[in-house]
Amino acid sequence: MSCHRVHGSTTRRAAAPAARRLRLGIAAALLPLAAVAGFAAAPLAAQQPPPAEKKIWDGVYTAGQAARGKPRFEASCSRCHNNELIGSERGPALRGNGFWSKYDNDSLASLFTLIRDTMPRDGGAGVVSDEVKVDILAYILSRNDIPPGPEELKLNPALLESIKITKRGVLDGVYTEAQAERGKASFLAGRCGGCHQLDLSGDRGPALKGDAFLAHWANGPLNALFRKISETMPPNAPNDVSDEAKIDIVAYLLQANGFPAGKNELGLDPERLEAIEIARRGGPAETPNFSLVQVVGCLGDGPNRSWLLTRTSDPVATRQEQPGAAALREAGAKPLGTQTFQLVSVAPFKPDAHRGQKVEARGLLYKDSRDALLNLTSLQPVGAGCEP
Repeated sequence: MSCHRVHGSTTRRAAAPAARRLRLGIAAALLPLAAVAGFAAAPLAAQQPPPAEKKIWDGVYTAGQAARGKPRFEASCSRCHNNELIGSERGPALRGNGFWSKYDNDSLASLFTLIRDTMPRDGGAGVVSDEVKVDILAYILSRNDIPPGPEELKLNPALLESIKITKRGVLDGVYTEAQAERGKASFLAGRCGGCHQLDLSGDRGPALKGDAFLAHWANGPLNALFRKISETMPPNAPNDVSDEAKIDIVAYLLQANGFPAGKNELGLDPERLEAIEIARRGGPAETPNFSLVQVVGCLGDGPNRSWLLTRTSDPVATRQEQPGAAALREAGAKPLGTQTFQLVSVAPFKPDAHRGQKVEARGLLYKDSRDALLNLTSLQPVGAGCEP
C-alpha cells in the first residue's frame, strides 16, 4: 500500500480556487461509482438481510487480526506511509488527523476498496491478497486507537459497507471518574475559581458549564479546549500548573457538563485529543454563522438568475468541504425539510445539469432575519427528482 494519494479531501479554506473545488467535487461524485464497481464481483448471500449498521468503535476487528496485519503493513506499505503510519512525500498519513480528515463519516467499504484495488501501487494491486489487506485494514484501525472486539473483520462487502468510520465523541466515555475527581481537586485548589467561580458559572472568565460552555466548544475537537487551558491558563502564568493536571481538569469539565465517564483516562497525545469531538447530548444546537455545513434539498432557479436550494434539511456542521461516498449515500436517503437557501459561488458546480434534482450541498452558512445564504464548496446530486 504505497505511493498513492488516498481519496477524500482534507478540509481546506472555503475560499479555495474554484477550479480546484470543482475537481474535488467531481472526484467525490465518482467515489460511489468506484465503490459499487469495486464490490460488483463479490458474491452476495441470497435473500440475506443487510447487516445492522455499526461504528468502528463497536469492536469490529480482533487484536490478533491487527497483530497479523502489522508485519504485512510494514512489508508492503511502510515505504510510502512510514512504519508509524505518519506518511511521507510518497504517501499520506494513515493515522491521526491525516486519517480522520479523509475518512470521517465514510464507510470501511470505501477504504477497503481503495486498498484492495490500488495498493501497493508499485508492485501491483494483486500482489497482496484481499485476505491480507483486510488484516492490514484492522491494523490501521488499531493504530488509530480504535478498540478491538471479539470477532475478526471479515472480507464481506455488505458488512464493510455497514461499518461507519466516525470520530469518537465525549458522549462515548473518554475519561475516568478518578481522573475527573483529580481534576476537580486541582480546579478548586488552583486559581481557576477566581475567574470562573467554584461552581463553574463564570465571573471574570466565561462559564465552564451549561449552554454558555457548549455554545463555545460544541462541534469542535477536545484538543482545542485543552490547548486553550494549557497555553493560557491561569492568565499570565500558564506554567504554574502542569499539563498533567490540566488534562485532569478537562476531564472534570466533561463530568460537570454531564458527559459520561469511561474505562480509560484522557491522555496528552494531541492527535488523540484532536480526534475526540465535543458534541451535545441529543445533537448540536443551531449552527452558528460562517460554519461549514451540509444540507440536502431541491435545486432550482431563484430571482434575478440566482439559484435556490429549497425544502432543505437543517444545516449540519461538517469538517469536510467535499462529501465521501458514504456521506453521499446517506444524503440520498435523508428526508427533505422546510428551509430555503440562496446559493453563492454556484457557477463552478454546473447547476444547470442538476436543476430540479435532490442535491447534497456544502458551504459556509450565513443566516439572519432577512437572508439565508450558502457559499458553496460542493454541490452533488443524490436523487433524480424532488417530487412533493
